[in-house]
Amino acid sequence: MAEYGKGQGKGQGKGQGKGQGKGQGKGQGKGQGKGQGDDHAGGPAGGMLSSALISTYDGVVGYWDGTPLRHPGPIGEDDTDISYLSRTVRGDLIDSLLTPHFSVTGHDGEAHLKALGNTVVTLERPDAETFEQQLSMVRAYADLRDDRMAEILEQTEDLMSFFGAVAYLDTDRHGKTLELLAAAIRLAVHVEMPLKHFCRAPRPIDYAPQVQPMIQTPDHSSYPSGHAIEVFVAATVMSRVMTGLGPKSALTNTDAEATIAAMPFRIAHRIATNRTVAGVHFPVDSAAGALVGCALGETMFRIASGRGQIDWPQPRTLGFAAPSEGDPPFDLSLGWLRDQLDDDAPMRPTTRDVFGTLWEEAADEWQEAH
Repeated sequence: MAEYGKGQGKGQGKGQGKGQGKGQGKGQGKGQGKGQGDDHAGGPAGGMLSSALISTYDGVVGYWDGTPLRHPGPIGEDDTDISYLSRTVRGDLIDSLLTPHFSVTGHDGEAHLKALGNTVVTLERPDAETFEQQLSMVRAYADLRDDRMAEILEQTEDLMSFFGAVAYLDTDRHGKTLELLAAAIRLAVHVEMPLKHFCRAPRPIDYAPQVQPMIQTPDHSSYPSGHAIEVFVAATVMSRVMTGLGPKSALTNTDAEATIAAMPFRIAHRIATNRTVAGVHFPVDSAAGALVGCALGETMFRIASGRGQIDWPQPRTLGFAAPSEGDPPFDLSLGWLRDQLDDDAPMRPTTRDVFGTLWEEAADEWQEAH
């Protein structure tokens, strides 16, 4: 699971901290800064400011008996309009409306991701022999540590900068996209820990001290990889809003749109693989996370497209067995992922609710002029 920073909170000018709005996952930059904050004028609240505002009130208001001077209407145009809220509060609202649709159940090595009562993916914990054979892949990938050290260290806290390298992401031109991506990663964090809990698989270092990871090993389950869930849900959402293509088409087609759509998945694959390079994950961990992340992103798209018109695919069960003698250990590839994916969810008009409207506004940011 990515461990995000809590923001710097000092900001400059309009003060974005280090994050966009509520931030990714556990929150990159909830602080809006000491400059002109996005949620109110002036500096942060505090005793000195309150005292100054009280003395200002006494000095300028004079006598007032409480008679209203204006008659304001309702805030916002309708229930779908959340533009009156700060990014942080919009993020809280989106989370409150979105996360109740998702749940995780499981027991002793098996975990089920459900959405709107439908089972989306079932994960079965690989047996010890499979993990033991995977250890040779961890050893082989360790040779790349010097080459990828900068990536690995940055990716412990920052994932979105790498997606921003393949698509221009900023708050002015693509602010809604950033909010949607942040919501997607927070949703990934919401489901990944219970998935890990029910699967409860040891980390590579538990099998051999020679692994010697180059970063600290987290204390939670190796299977599935939280990083993989987060980056592949981000890739799925980016592909959808930028081109309309789901993960199956993005990884299958070869035209210009598919080439654009595939780039976030290539970034996601690189980040997931780096966790094996670092020595904290097996390739099967990232494979399970990749499948969950794509399914999660497509489910978000289905919800945005209309709850009452969802065509749910058959539930997918993923398990891994030790390879036959003479066969190489499993390694994650985008070709393998493509072959596991269901057909993309069909395109539909977005739902006129808060989440559907956010998705539609994010997609509109990528429409080219004709």
